[in-house]
Amino acid sequence: MSTNIVLTGVGRDRVGIVAELSQVLFEFGCNLLDSSMTLLRGEFAVILMAQLPETHSLDQLKERLGHAEGALGMNVFVRELSDASLDEDEDAGLPFIVSVYGGDKPGIVAGITKELSRIGANITDVETKKTKAEKPIFMMILEITLPESVSEQQLRDELGRVSKELGVDLSIRAIEVVEL
Repeated sequence: MSTNIVLTGVGRDRVGIVAELSQVLFEFGCNLLDSSMTLLRGEFAVILMAQLPETHSLDQLKERLGHAEGALGMNVFVRELSDASLDEDEDAGLPFIVSVYGGDKPGIVAGITKELSRIGANITDVETKKTKAEKPIFMMILEITLPESVSEQQLRDELGRVSKELGVDLSIRAIEVVEL
């Protein structure tokens, strides 16, 4: 029986990291399931889920990746996932995009995410950027799922209050889900 794994890694960006990491996993017989990879100011980060074939152990994969870390220029961490964790419905709830813009200052991420947590919203993706202008602008885009017990109006009211306290502009857009 195959073993499900999650792999995380971070290192200085350079051409070829994805090709080399995926080649190591391919040679090991892994089947890639889900992944997210991004570049943040010269640092490359990856998180991926894969299935390790029953012919190899998690310890063997860790050893192989340990040897590859130097060549990849990354720190890599791998752990086993249960079958149940792969079956969890991370998208349960009503999906929204929350966009935040304002003058850069500490506390924006903490303030918005604390309120989202308080009302029971699950954050499924976050991206933040700061412009390099003379007066930097902070931008944050969040994908969230809202429990059915919380109305869209409540979301707008609560985040509107917090955005005023933080001095940022905020917009909320419902995402239409299309079944295929």
